[in-house]
This record gives sequence, structure tokens and C-alpha cells, in this order.
Amino acid sequence: MGKFICGSSRTDNFGVCSTPTVEGDRLYFVTPDAKVLSLDLASWLKPSAVAGAADSARHVVWRYDMAKTLHVMQDHVASCSVLVHGDFVYVCTGNGRFKYTGRPFYPLTPSLIVLNKHTGQLVARDDEQIGEQLWRGQWSSPSLATVNGKAQILFATGNGLCYAFEPVDPAVTVTPDRWITTSLRGPIVYFIDVNHKNTGGLSPAEYAKKFTLLSSTQKPALPLEFRYSIDLPVTTPVDSIPTARVPDVPILKKIWWFDCLPPEYRNAPFYPHGITGDGQKHPCDIIATPVFYHNRVYVAIGGDPVHGSKNSRGNLVCIDPTKSGDVTKSGKVWNYDKLNAALTTVSIADGLVFVIDEASVIHCLDADTGQNYWTYALKSDRGRLNSALLAADGKLFAGKSILAVSKTLKTLGTMEGNSFTSPTTPCVANGVLFKVQGEWLWAVCDKGDRMR
Repeated sequence: MGKFICGSSRTDNFGVCSTPTVEGDRLYFVTPDAKVLSLDLASWLKPSAVAGAADSARHVVWRYDMAKTLHVMQDHVASCSVLVHGDFVYVCTGNGRFKYTGRPFYPLTPSLIVLNKHTGQLVARDDEQIGEQLWRGQWSSPSLATVNGKAQILFATGNGLCYAFEPVDPAVTVTPDRWITTSLRGPIVYFIDVNHKNTGGLSPAEYAKKFTLLSSTQKPALPLEFRYSIDLPVTTPVDSIPTARVPDVPILKKIWWFDCLPPEYRNAPFYPHGITGDGQKHPCDIIATPVFYHNRVYVAIGGDPVHGSKNSRGNLVCIDPTKSGDVTKSGKVWNYDKLNAALTTVSIADGLVFVIDEASVIHCLDADTGQNYWTYALKSDRGRLNSALLAADGKLFAGKSILAVSKTLKTLGTMEGNSFTSPTTPCVANGVLFKVQGEWLWAVCDKGDRMR
């Protein structure tokens, strides 16, 4: 087997958080320091006595450095898993804003880019200027939906929205290395520090209108969107219009977009690092990947647990993707807010939606109506299980617990081993369940007389 050394100098000591995507003899993934790589599996998997950066480099088909080329600055680490569709690779750049003003902030850097899977050339990007709208970072992965026979690229963002874009036209031709200057269209996000302050039940806009927030010398260059925050993240100056050089490539076309954050969530303060939350509704990123099932899209909100979302309320939405434009109202099939914020992607099987929140409570819902059938708290895994659930073979695998995929709560058993859980989601391949438990990798299959 091969060993590949990525190297990393711009991360917070994280390892590779991007699950690789394999298609044929190519493997695609994002390194911790925001490089998109395509590897040749045929050469990489050949036995080799050499293990080092030089040996790793020869297996690289192409490399696209998002940090160097697009000025991407990710919060903590790049963790997007790429989507391969047709001849193209769709990638979340992971660009974010930070609490510490000493780090740069690039609000106009694209959030979703598309690369040619054969050459690594950039062929398209979004132009939603999501960076200015962020609460903090972006970690969700793009996914694919086929709605009434037509493909949609689903993308959930750090500003709480879920988008659907048209796929790139296979006939697209792009001149490489062309750049244009773009400007922020607005609004500029203005964070109001309400630490130890009583907002009096006012919305951020109402609060800003009642109190004088800007000095007499500050004249907003664009309309302002006011938000509450406890301690301030890095922000855009209000008296100038930001500009940036961006790639001159085709713009991804929006089909629809949906705001997964209800107004009462957006009107609450965003927590800083180190706050445990108060059990109320607060703004959240979207870290989960949107899931498509029977012409419906499912996605849950939830941010970094150390930024208060662990004990804050969440929201799971079911969206009708057959509509177009802003479908926040018209496209809502149902929503469910009787859960804490959720980091993980939902699992769907037999018409049932399973989601685990940051309190390690599993919720079983009807996929069509959102009706809650049962909840189950993973007591032994509480606060430590951040991996998505896996539904396979009529069973739901959650940490060490095994439950039935059923409208009735049924516990079927537990995985043996030490008490540690893992943020790695289990997977199934060739009739075998693979699961990381503590420092062990388990492979479980049906041997007839007993499970092994």
C-alpha cells in the first residue's frame, strides 16, 4: 500500500479532514492547508519501500493551491470532501472570517469552485460573495441531486443558506489565468458586540436604529446588515467598498436558495470561542452536507461546539428542490427544531430520517412529514460523537450503539471494545461494515453462523 505525505503549515495542527473521493484510477481530496489534489491510484498503491514527500509527489496528477491562488483563509482547517460529477470536481474553498483581527479576511474569495478533473484547471466559480455573509467558517461539502431528471449541485454555507447550482456545461471553454477586479455589492455585515448588554428584545436592526453605533466620521459606503455577537469577529470596514481580483471564469448559475436559519435565530447573538451555550436559538453555520432523497433536500444547521452551538437549539429542514429562486417560504416542506444544533449529515432509509445532534441525541423523523417517532440519547457517547449515522442492512450504527431502522425504537446491541468513540463515519463496501473505534479499525460482516 502507498503512503502519501501532504505537508501542512497553515493549519491548527489538524490532520486530513477531507474524506477522499475515488473515481476509477483517480483519488481526489483536499489537504489541511487548502490544496486540492488528484492522485494516480495505480502508481500510489504499488508497494514502495520509500516513504516521504519526494515519493508522494510522483503520484500527484495535479494540484490546485486555493490558498495561494485565491487567497483562501480557512478557519482551523480545510475539511470539504469534493464532489466529482462528469468531467468536473466541485470544491468548497473553506474561506472564512476569524475572531482575531491579526489574520486577514477575504470576503470576496469564492466559496464554491469547479476544477477540470483531468487537468486541475479552474473552470467556474460562484459569485454569491458568501464570504461577507459568514458567521465564521465553511466546512460543508457539495453534493449532487437529480431533480426530475436534471442534475443540481447542492451547497450549504457558513451563512446558513443552502443553494442549488446548475452543473458546469461540459462544452465550456476557459482561458486560463485571466483575472478581473470585483467589488462587494453589499450589504456590509456590521457586528454589534452585546456582551453583558441587554438588547431589550430588539432585533439587531432595531437596536442599531435606537442607539448611535457609528461615529460622526463613519459614513457607510454600502447598506449595512446588523448582527449581534458576543465579542467581535474580524469585520469589513463600513466606510469603503472592498475590492478583489478574482478569476475570470464562468459563474455558476443559481437554481434556488433556502435560508435554513429562522429569523429568531439570526436575531440572536453569535457566540465567541469558549462559550458553552444557553439552550436557546442562536445563529449557526452549516457543517452538514445536504442530502437528496425522493425529490427532497434535507440539511441541519450547527456550528463549532466551542462556539456555543453544543447546547443551543438547532433546525432541520426539508426543502422542495423543484422550485426556483428564493424558496425559503415556498420551498419549505417541513422543519424540525426540537433538537440541539447538529454537526452531522442526516441518514435516510425506508422513509425515515435519522439525525444526531451535538448532545448525542438521535432523532428519528418521517421523511415526508417531519413527524418525530422517537429520540434516543447515547449516554456513553455523549458529547464525543461527531460522526454521521450510518443506516445499512436495516440497522442504524451510532457510535458503539446499533439500533433498528424502524418507526419503533429498538436497540439491537453495541460494538465491543474500549470506551473511545471516533469522529469518523462508518461505511459499507462489498458487504463489509468498516468502523473506526478508538484506535481500532473494525471490519464486520455476516459469516452465517455469527457476525465477525
